[in-house]
Amino acid sequence: MREVLNNGIDELNAFVSGDKFSISKAYRTMQPTWPKVPRKQLVLLKGLVLKHQFILWLAIQRRLATVDRLQKWGIQVAKKCVLYETNAVENLDHLFFKCSHSQFIWKTLLSWIRINRPIGSWEDKVAWMAQRIIGRNPLYTALGITLAATLYHIWIERNTRRFQQQKRSKEEEVR
Repeated sequence: MREVLNNGIDELNAFVSGDKFSISKAYRTMQPTWPKVPRKQLVLLKGLVLKHQFILWLAIQRRLATVDRLQKWGIQVAKKCVLYETNAVENLDHLFFKCSHSQFIWKTLLSWIRINRPIGSWEDKVAWMAQRIIGRNPLYTALGITLAATLYHIWIERNTRRFQQQKRSKEEEVR
């Protein structure tokens, strides 16, 4: 029992500065520390439209209801890609970066803002973007806003095609 009391007193003495007990020091020490998540910078980027920000957040969390996720839940949905009408299974990576429709949109937008970067996978693109946003370079801020807006509009086009059987050309989408 005495040993437990000594350990407790030693712990409390760690929060003493001079002759005064520091409540703020004790509070900070007792709070759990969480690792920094660089992707958070993408979602919290200033200038994002709220609906774009929400879809970006869902996509980063891998919570968008793509066909592969719907099938895991037992929901029967046509598997083919509705954007380019191929038999590729629609998942996050395919929908936003691997589909020829999405690749055309990305290549066009990136050429407008003069960034020469290959269209990679979902993980590569998000990690690359999150790294660049931290520097607060106006070009990468514009790219982050472009990322969120493009994801949103590709998602809306996908839903319009899947549920309303209406479609626009990729050229119309880029305008």
